[in-house]
Amino acid sequence: MAVQLEPRPVNGFRFAGVTAGLKTKAGALDLGLIVADRPVPAAGVFSTNRVLSAAAMVSRSHAKAGRLQVIAANSGCANSFTGKQGMKLALESCKCVAAELGCVPELVAPCSTGVIGHLYDRDKYAFGARAAGLALTADGLANFARSIMTTDTRPKIASTALRLGGSEITIAGCAKGSGMIEPHMATMLAFIVTDAAVSAAILRAAIRDSLPRSFNAITVDGDMSTNDTLLVMASGAAANRPLSGRELARFRSAFNQVAYSLARGLIYDGEGATKLVTIEVRGARSDTDAEKAARKIANSPLVKTAFFGCDPNVGRILMAAGGSGAALDSEKLDLSINGVRIAARGALMIEALPAAAEKMRQREFGVRLDLRLGSGSATILTSDLSYEYIRINAEYTT
Repeated sequence: MAVQLEPRPVNGFRFAGVTAGLKTKAGALDLGLIVADRPVPAAGVFSTNRVLSAAAMVSRSHAKAGRLQVIAANSGCANSFTGKQGMKLALESCKCVAAELGCVPELVAPCSTGVIGHLYDRDKYAFGARAAGLALTADGLANFARSIMTTDTRPKIASTALRLGGSEITIAGCAKGSGMIEPHMATMLAFIVTDAAVSAAILRAAIRDSLPRSFNAITVDGDMSTNDTLLVMASGAAANRPLSGRELARFRSAFNQVAYSLARGLIYDGEGATKLVTIEVRGARSDTDAEKAARKIANSPLVKTAFFGCDPNVGRILMAAGGSGAALDSEKLDLSINGVRIAARGALMIEALPAAAEKMRQREFGVRLDLRLGSGSATILTSDLSYEYIRINAEYTT
């Protein structure tokens, strides 16, 4: 059950990504559709940011019934902090897409990403919806994935297939996000589809099970988007028998692997990132304490700049952990980078620092902090903070 970083056709779904003219770059793909052959079980989770985009509000409302047929996603404009006009635009966009595809607007989940505080052009959106409807194909997931990119340098796609319930089942998905990443539910935009015959309740349970180890365990810069959305749909086209017991557990495991792969791709492609760093905290009094310490380390600008400089700065890592609110005893801490122990029992291991610095030159490495107080643990994926991150965000709206 290997996850591949490439698209697979998923029976019962068609995909498209087209140019609507919503982005300033001429010819860029900026509007995509995921369309099921009929209304299907669906589930979603959305940003807990209190400045929530109109698109996320409408999608949350439409997904609440547990059935969707269409995901309509645009890039180039977030339609967030746009008031009543933004809500009207999101609803009109659903009507526009529904009219093109012959379904009711309540079965359309709109998603938007881009600059906050602006409205996109309705006529351009309508043109794009029409073009996307004509471009739908079973193998169009790659184009869809490109159409939702903003500062991303590459699409994030993952898929897998396994035999369950007497049928071959496929799970595939894509995500976008590069900056403004520290979700508290999902990520900026992520979509997973399967041809498994499963209920909306099973999809909701799969999301709940996967989030703590995937989209809720990543951070680029500690900032939560106003548009964060994860939507999942199941076409049932595999016609498998009902899943339960071990087979249901295998379905969840495969779903988790796809979700983790997409989340990992977001951090690997973090804005200006040159490193992907796994922060593991173990030996905490509780999992909650471990997550506090790991997340504080992962978000510290001082730690992240040290990662960029390949500097095994023990003081900065321990400073972050100590300020996290997690219980710890500095005399018991044990810190290592990719297996090179650089601090133990309250003392810095100076002779080990050159070897640790060499490990940090790799594109990916791990930091492990053992608090030696209990059995709690947590893992967070993060990136470094580079000059390029500053440039991208200094010029984002100008």
